Amino acid sequence: MNFSSVMSNLFELKPEQNFQTQSIKVPGKLYISGEYAILEPGHPAILIAVDQYLNSQLSISLKPYHGCIQSDLPGMNDLNYRRNPHTNDIQINIEQQSAGSLKDWRYVLAAIEVVEALITEIGRPIQDYQLTFSSDLASQEGKKYGFGSSGAVTVATIRALIQFYGLQAISAETIFKLACIALTKLNTNGSFGDIAAITLGNWVYYQSFDRDWLRARLSTNPSTLDLLHVDWPYLKLETIQTIEDMTVLIGWTQSPASTDDLVGYLRQQMNDADTTSPYKTFLEDSQVSVESMHQAFKTKNITLIQEELANYRHLLLKLSKQFNLTIETPALSDLVNLSQAYQFEAKSSGAGGGDCGIAIGHKNQKSELLQEQWKATGIIPLDIKVAPLQV
Repeated sequence: MNFSSVMSNLFELKPEQNFQTQSIKVPGKLYISGEYAILEPGHPAILIAVDQYLNSQLSISLKPYHGCIQSDLPGMNDLNYRRNPHTNDIQINIEQQSAGSLKDWRYVLAAIEVVEALITEIGRPIQDYQLTFSSDLASQEGKKYGFGSSGAVTVATIRALIQFYGLQAISAETIFKLACIALTKLNTNGSFGDIAAITLGNWVYYQSFDRDWLRARLSTNPSTLDLLHVDWPYLKLETIQTIEDMTVLIGWTQSPASTDDLVGYLRQQMNDADTTSPYKTFLEDSQVSVESMHQAFKTKNITLIQEELANYRHLLLKLSKQFNLTIETPALSDLVNLSQAYQFEAKSSGAGGGDCGIAIGHKNQKSELLQEQWKATGIIPLDIKVAPLQV
C-alpha cells in the first residue's frame, strides 16, 4: 500500500481489519435551526444526531466478481451485481434495473465508487461485498421520520468500506468529505447538513461549503486523496457541548415529506429576479439568528436558545409565504402551539412539509404532559435522544 504523507494525515493503518466483516451503525439527524439558508455557501446551521440508527454489515463476497446488497426496509429489492474483471466497474443487469433496484441503491453504489477510487489510488486490490442494511429510521410501516436515511446509508457504506480495507479515518471530516463527493456525483441538491450531523454525532454546528467549487473540481477527475486533503471553501464542522438542563422533545406528524421536492421548488421560484431581495434578507436574518443560538449554547443560555428557535420559525413562515412553500403544515402548527402552552418553544425540523417538529425547554415535569397533548392531536412523540459523538 502506498501510504504517503498525505495519506497518513487522513487515515491510520488498521491491518487487522483487512477484509474482515464490518458492523457499522450511524445515527439519524434533525435540524434545529438554519434550514434553507444552509443551502448557500458560508451559511450556518445547528443540528443534532439522534439515537435512531441505520445498521450495516459488510463482508467479503465468497463469489469472485459478484456481490449482493440487501436491506430489511419495505420495498427495497436485493441488488445482485457483477464486476468487470478488466475495469473493476460494477455492472447491473437489465432485469434489476427495470425492477428499480438501481434507483433504490444509488447512494450505496455512489459511496462504493468513491471509496474504491481511493483504494485504487493507494494501490490496494478491490474486493466484492455482501452488504446488508437494517434501519430504525422509518416506522414499522416503512414511513420515513425525516432523519436523513439517504445520508445515513451513504455514510454507513463509506465507514464500513474504509474499515474493510484496513483503514481508520483520523477525523470525521474525512468521512464527511467522502460522503459529499459521492452525493455530489449524484447531483443531489441538499446542503449536506445531514452528513455533518451523522458523521460527527451529538450537537453540531455546520457551515455549508461551496458546492459549486466541489462540482467544478470533480469535473476535472481529481485525485480523491487531494480532494480530501485540501481545505474546502467555507466549510466548518464543530461539535457543540450538550446542555444538561435543557430538554429536547421530538414529535412526528406521521406525514413524510420530500426535502428534494421542497428545495427544488424553492430553486425554481428563485429564478424569478424579483425574489432576490427578500431571499437575501432571509439569508442575512438567518445568519444572525443561527450565530446567536450558537453563542447561546456556549454560554448555556437556554432562554436565548428558545428565543432564537422561535425567531427562526418566524423566518421560515415568512419565507414560505414569500415563495409559496408549505413548510409548516397544520399538524406542525399544532405541535408548536401546544409546546408554547407548556413553556417550550418549537418549530418544524428540516425542510418542513411534514415529518418532525422539535421542541426545546428547560428540564421540568411538563414534558410528559406536553407529549400527552401531542398524542391527543395525532402527533407521535418519539422516544429518541441525542446520539453520542461518533468515533
